[in-house]
Amino acid sequence: MVDPLISIVTPSFNQGRYLGETLDSILGQGYPSLDYIVMDGGSTDQSVDVIRARQERLAFWQSEPDHGQAAALNQGFGRARGIIFGWLNSDDLHMPGTLRTVANALAGCADEAVVLYGGCELFRDTGSIIERRSAVGFDRIRLQTTDFLDQPSVFFTRTAWERVGPLDESLHYAFDWDWFLRAAKVCRFIQCDQVLSRYRIHSQHKTGTGGLRRWEEMSEVVRRHSPDEVIRHYQYLLACPDARWWLNKRMRLAQFFRRFLPDAVSDALGTLCAPPFWLLPPGITRATLWEISGIR
Repeated sequence: MVDPLISIVTPSFNQGRYLGETLDSILGQGYPSLDYIVMDGGSTDQSVDVIRARQERLAFWQSEPDHGQAAALNQGFGRARGIIFGWLNSDDLHMPGTLRTVANALAGCADEAVVLYGGCELFRDTGSIIERRSAVGFDRIRLQTTDFLDQPSVFFTRTAWERVGPLDESLHYAFDWDWFLRAAKVCRFIQCDQVLSRYRIHSQHKTGTGGLRRWEEMSEVVRRHSPDEVIRHYQYLLACPDARWWLNKRMRLAQFFRRFLPDAVSDALGTLCAPPFWLLPPGITRATLWEISGIR
């Protein structure tokens, strides 16, 4: 059987500290049919030197100013020649064997609009593992509440990309969630039980530094795709900075307690330590807030 051509796009800007490790996590897999594209946004650090050291193994790369991450990805996928697509940000990693796993799982699906997703390992910049998350069963209703897909572990057929369309370049933080929600309307999702990627948590990672703008974008995505109940919860959190802060704190506390205690007890302790959620306004439920917090 001929190995399907897999196109991976890596967008990057001033991530030279991590970029070499990211590129090597792809190039070092030994997958024989790889179309690897690196779209650098005109970095002023060591990124170009990192890319040039590996350019003979890349299908294409450039380093010039762009209009943001989504635009860079759209441009990269516009050059892609593969029948399977995926993207890996410049501070994340793919696990050894990921491309082979993806190729086997999507064999025979080239003419279908299919999205494959797997588990993800979260790790600190120091290398220590924070959490190893298994992929959960696909649920379109749940996806309308929270983005439970770990983007570095998501791959899709060219047919899916063409059917769903490009990433929304007006979004900076939530364009992946918006694309997944659009895909959920026209694509078949396949769960992979293996951990496919490693997501790096560091002081400058985008999700952790997005603040209010990130919540505004998530609220906009929810407004486009989700039922009124979910929209109401995001509007509540957007209007209440203290609630957003405590929601994050409650999530971290519950995750900590889960190391030692059953889930139900951990969730109860997390709630007990988060006073704003003892009493909630009408129409706002703890269950939906906890789902938004990403505890799973």
